Amino acid sequence: MAHRLRVYRLPDMVPVDGGGIPVFEGERARDVMGVALYRRPRDGALFAIVSRSEFGAPREGYLHQYRLVDDGAGVIRGILVRAFGEWSGRKDIEALAVDTESGYVYASDETYGVLKYEADPAAEDAEDQLAEFGQTGFARDHEGISIYPTGAGKGYVLVSDQHANTFRIFAREGEAGNAHVHPLVGVVRLSTDESDGSDVTAAALPGFPGGLFVAMSTDRTFQFYAWDDIAQAAGLNP
Repeated sequence: MAHRLRVYRLPDMVPVDGGGIPVFEGERARDVMGVALYRRPRDGALFAIVSRSEFGAPREGYLHQYRLVDDGAGVIRGILVRAFGEWSGRKDIEALAVDTESGYVYASDETYGVLKYEADPAAEDAEDQLAEFGQTGFARDHEGISIYPTGAGKGYVLVSDQHANTFRIFAREGEAGNAHVHPLVGVVRLSTDESDGSDVTAAALPGFPGGLFVAMSTDRTFQFYAWDDIAQAAGLNP
C-alpha cells in the first residue's frame, strides 16, 4: 500500500497532491482506513483526520491529524499537527466523522464503542477523550458515523451496527447538563448489507425535503433514503 492520502480537484478530478501525502511516517501501522475533514471556523484552516489498520498500531495516538496547505505552487501538502486517540486494542478504528459546528470528532472503535474528541488540535485539553458511548447493544463492529443536525448543537449521531444491519441513533447534544453523555434515542433497520460507510445531509433536496441519508453496503453498492422515512421508522422527534 502507498500509505498516502490523495487530493483531487473538482470537478475534473485532477490530482493536486504531488503524488500523495504520506501518513503515519516512521510507524509500523500505516495502512489508511478512514479519513474525515475539519475546517476550523475561526480561521478556515483545513485538516484531515486519519485512522488506520490495527496491525502494529499504538494504543495511544492511534489517529493522526494533518493540516492541509497549499505550498504556493498549487500542490496540497500535509503537516502533522497531532497524534491522538486512545484505542481499545480490539479491532480497527476505521470510521470517522467530524461535527464542524460543534467542534468534535467521533471515531468508531470496532467492537468497543464510539470515541469523542475535540476536532481543533489547538483547543484546550485537545488530547483528552471527551466521551465513550454506544458500548452496549451492538452485534459486533461499530462502523460508519454520520451526523444529522436539527438546530444549533442539536440532532443525531448515526452509527452503523454493521453485523445487525441496523443504524443506532444517539442524541447529538448529549443529556441535559452533560453534552458528552450521548443516550441512544432510536434504532432503524435498513436494506443495507453490513454497511461500513454512511453520510447524511439535512439540506432540502429535490424529492427529499428533510434531507438524504446514503450508506454503502459490503458489495460497494450505495443506497439512498429520505431522512423523513428514517426519522419516522426510528420514532425520532420531527
